[in-house]
Formats: sequence, structure tokens, C-alpha cells
Amino acid sequence: MLELLRRGGLPDGFTAQSQSIDSVMSWVHILMLILFVGWGTFFIYTLIKFRKKPNVSADSKGMKNHYSTYSEAAVAIFEIILLVGFSFPVWANRVENVPDPSKSEVIKVVAQQFKWNMRYPGEDGVFGRTSPDLIDDQGLNFIGLDRKDTFASDDIIPTQGHMHLPVNKDITIEMTTRDVIHSFFIPVMRVKQDAIPGISIPFWFTPTKTGSWEIACAQLCGNSHYIMKGYVHVHTQKGFDSYMKALSVIQEIDDYDFTYEVEATLSQVIDFLKKDDSSKAEELAVFALSQAEQAKIDKESSGGDDDDTWDDWGDDW
Repeated sequence: MLELLRRGGLPDGFTAQSQSIDSVMSWVHILMLILFVGWGTFFIYTLIKFRKKPNVSADSKGMKNHYSTYSEAAVAIFEIILLVGFSFPVWANRVENVPDPSKSEVIKVVAQQFKWNMRYPGEDGVFGRTSPDLIDDQGLNFIGLDRKDTFASDDIIPTQGHMHLPVNKDITIEMTTRDVIHSFFIPVMRVKQDAIPGISIPFWFTPTKTGSWEIACAQLCGNSHYIMKGYVHVHTQKGFDSYMKALSVIQEIDDYDFTYEVEATLSQVIDFLKKDDSSKAEELAVFALSQAEQAKIDKESSGGDDDDTWDDWGDDW
């Protein structure tokens, strides 16, 4: 059944949880197929059996068997087994067994019309304070980060819509939204979670393959819902560490005159992930980090002043 679903458009799953989710979907489709064939056959039978005929005599005794009752009971039992034996355990594992934050990569995602905002805690492992009152789209502060907060100074915020993950490591996402309801959906990861205003909802998964795939919004969220998409980029662990450190240094430098070469290299990293060449992507991420460190030295030696506007951002990394 799973092979039929894939031929029908279901993408391969690239998380450790994909197999159990695909198993549930397979059994659901098997049940639906049985019901479709069974009720369809019965419907055709009744059309033929009770079609209009001349000189029909009524049967006062009616039906004496209980086949329909037995079939309905069998369907109910099958559905109970499917829910209790398959669906509930899979769901419970996803919502209750959230990994220890110290052993997983924790990312905060804030949805907005019509973008995804990702934030990483930085080297200190602590997220900085945010406040709705500090949201300033013109100043590129889409999540209301308090830049005066000590813990916010090293928070890493990639370009809107770009999520970076290490392969074979638990990922915990804390999901919320600053406006309407959205739905975070990565089909190849078998990940789908609604974003509700005022609520931070954790969910987790473990990517098992490097590459780059699309993030969609699966909830109608406004007149430009169709453009609300992002990208998830899964790196090797070394490539991910180098990439995120390079981003951190770029934010610290905050001057495109010194970081444009680094940003160009980071863009190439994504290009190679899209081509499923994780080795080359890792190599370029390491190179980008060395470029970023050199750019930092160059800026310090130039005597340039720090600028806290955070407005020198590339648009493809």
C-alpha cells in the first residue's frame, strides 16, 4: 500500500519518525479501500436487485440475515484497533516525549502573514527576551527581539523562511504566531503543526537525510497564503555548526561591506544542499566560517563602528 501511495504522490519520508507515520497512513488507506470496494459493490448490487421490473410482488418478510450488522461491527473494531494500536502511540510519542533541550537542537519559529521567522539561541544556549511591543517590520525586527537583553546578543536569526538543521539529531521546534493561525508543514519530514496566537507549541522530529526541501503553510491564512513558503536545509553536523557560526559572526559584524563574500559562499552552501551534495556544502560552510572570521578581523582593524540597526542582510541564506 505504501508503494501505491508513493506512486500517487506521497514523498519519501526523511525522519526517524516517518516509518511509523507512514504505517498508520497505509492502514488507513487499506481500510478506506476495503470500505470503498465493499460499499461500492453493495451499491451496485442494490441497483440491480431492486431495479424497476414489471409485475413485482412485495416480500412481507424482508431481510432475515445480519450481514450488514456484522460488517458495520467489523469496521468499528478495525477503526478502534487503528486508533488505539497505531495512531494514539504515534501521536503520544510526538507530543509527550519531547527530547531534553540539552540534547537536541531547539529552534523557535514565529509565523506571520506571510513569512516564517526562525531563531536559534546562539552560543549561550539561551533565547533572548521578545515582546510584541518591540515588533518593527521596517527595522527588520519581525519577532520583537529585545536587543538590549543580554541573552539576545548572540541569538541567530537567519533570513526569513530559511531553517537550518543538523542531520541525525533530535530537533525541537517551539511554534507560535504573531497574527492569525498558520500550519507549519514539511511533507518529507512528516511534520505538520498549527501555529496558534498566544501559545508556544513544542514538537520534534529527527531528520535522517541531508538536502533542501520546501516548508509550506497548510492553513488558509489570508489573501497571500499561496506565497507563504520557506525552506528547510539539512546539513551534516560539521556543516551545520560551521554555517551557524558563520551566521553569528555576520550578525556581529553587521556590515555588508565586510560580509558580502561570506554571504555569497553561504548561498552556495544552500545551492549544493539542493543538489544533494552535502560534502561540498560542508566544505563551503567551513570555508564561509573562515571568511567570516577574517571579515571580523578586517573590520576591527579598519576601526569601523558597530551599528545596531541589524539591517545588512542577504536574501538567500
